[in-house]
Amino acid sequence: MRTALVLTGGGARAAYQAGAVKAIYEISESMGLKQPFQVMTGTSAGAINVAYLASHADNMKDATQNLTKLWSELKTNLIFKSDSLSLLQMALQTFLALATGRVLGNKKTPSLLDNSPLRVLIEREINFQNIKTNIGLGHLNSLAIEVMNYSTGMSCTFFQAASEIARWERSNRISLATEILSDHVMASLGIPILFPPIRIGDHYFGDGSLRNYTPLSPAIKLGARKLLIVAVRGAKQAVGGDAATTPSLGRVAGLALNSVLLDAVDIDFERLSRVNETVQKLRPGVETPLKPIEVFMIRPTMDVGSLAEKEVHAIPWGLRYLLRGLGDPRESADLISYLLFEASFTAKLAELGYRDVMDQADEIRQFLGTDAILSSPQNQKKSA
Repeated sequence: MRTALVLTGGGARAAYQAGAVKAIYEISESMGLKQPFQVMTGTSAGAINVAYLASHADNMKDATQNLTKLWSELKTNLIFKSDSLSLLQMALQTFLALATGRVLGNKKTPSLLDNSPLRVLIEREINFQNIKTNIGLGHLNSLAIEVMNYSTGMSCTFFQAASEIARWERSNRISLATEILSDHVMASLGIPILFPPIRIGDHYFGDGSLRNYTPLSPAIKLGARKLLIVAVRGAKQAVGGDAATTPSLGRVAGLALNSVLLDAVDIDFERLSRVNETVQKLRPGVETPLKPIEVFMIRPTMDVGSLAEKEVHAIPWGLRYLLRGLGDPRESADLISYLLFEASFTAKLAELGYRDVMDQADEIRQFLGTDAILSSPQNQKKSA
């Protein structure tokens, strides 16, 4: 029975996943499991993490340690150009495109940030040829990256697998078998407005969270019957700002990103839990196409937005100046948490992810073992 690791999007919040995965592998190693996950799927920032893990699947102990170290020592300028001049140029370019109606003939799609440094980082840290090698050697069965096709308006899953898996197509979503490369990861990271879309073939692609209403489906299509999900939002989170006042632009933007990047996995998790409950209630012998999918979700036990608010001083001056124009840091906390690629914040998230998993070590051992339990509220009893 294949087990899948499912990592969601969330910008800088993905540092939490690195710490959590490090702890998961330490737990699995104590059980004698060298590789507990045969399937890995990632969306947006989660795509970076699964691609990195897949490229180092032959030595997961070192891979998880190095991935955590990478996130814990991060700097904003490794993700996007954060110097004041670059930020000013991008802002002016976008403003002029809007103000002139493109009468100046500039056909480039505007984005507020230039994430070309991130491509350099990804191509330096991830040997994409190793993904094919590791799949061929049996260290991993399959890898999937979620993207959004701007040309067709459909959600798309790029996947690479050991055996031939039939492509699937559903309402507004399709899949394509391919060798995963840096373009696929960069495309999945293309948060609308913030980062530019990426051209692959004849089409342009953007953030995998867009229109991705069933983020758990690719892992199941790739043969997984057990899903371990590492989300980046707690079950409860603080609401910034005074409810009686007009919300700031920063608060609205943060909530919009929450909706795009985080909501779908919670909704799909609830849907899958209901299917499991339905299957359990069927009388023995009743035939049904539904199959139980064992699922365990790990969440932060602290509000990530509140953590980001305390580290707002670490944001590069130019970006901090622009964010200040969107409203009070408390109201913009969620937005800040996606863009705060600084070690003072990401290291804390990685530590939190590691601690949250270790606090649930017994439940995770049970899940990874042969007598795994179906999804239930008890799975998340230590999550906030």
